[in-house]
Amino acid sequence: MHGLIREYLEEGLLGVPGKQAPVEVEQHLRGCEACRDELNGMREQTRLLRTLQVPDPPEQAPGFYARVLERIEARRTGSIWSAFLDPVFGRRLVATSLALMVLLGGYLAFTETSAAPPATAVAIIAVQDHPPGLGEDRQRDRDTMLVTLATYHE
Repeated sequence: MHGLIREYLEEGLLGVPGKQAPVEVEQHLRGCEACRDELNGMREQTRLLRTLQVPDPPEQAPGFYARVLERIEARRTGSIWSAFLDPVFGRRLVATSLALMVLLGGYLAFTETSAAPPATAVAIIAVQDHPPGLGEDRQRDRDTMLVTLATYHE
C-alpha cells in the first residue's frame, strides 16, 4: 500500500458521511489496482466488524459494580502464613514431615560408620597390656607409657 493511501486509510475506513476523499487519493485508487483491492478488503472487514457491535449496551442493575468489587476483594488472598491455616495443607505438611523423619531415621539406623573414633592417649593406654609393677616407680612408668604410645598400631 502506498503512503498516500496509508494517510487516508483511517478516514476512508471510518466512512464519515458527507466527506469526500481528496482528489489525489481518488486518482491514485483509479490507477492502482493493488491499493484499490486492499482498501476494498479493509472496508469489507470494517463492515463485518460493525455488524458484530451491540446496538445498545444493556443497563446494569443497581449495585452491580459494587457486587463485582466485593467478589474481587473476597478472592484476594491473604499472606503466605494463611496457607498454614488451611486444614488440607496442614495434613499434607504433617504427612510429609513424618515421611521425612522416617526416611532420615532409617538412613541413620542402617548406615554403619566406617570411621573409627580418634585414637587418644587415654584410649591407647586402656587397651594395651602393661607390665607388672606399674605405678611403683614414676620414671619407669613414664618410660613405659612412652614406649606404649610409640609402638601402638591399629
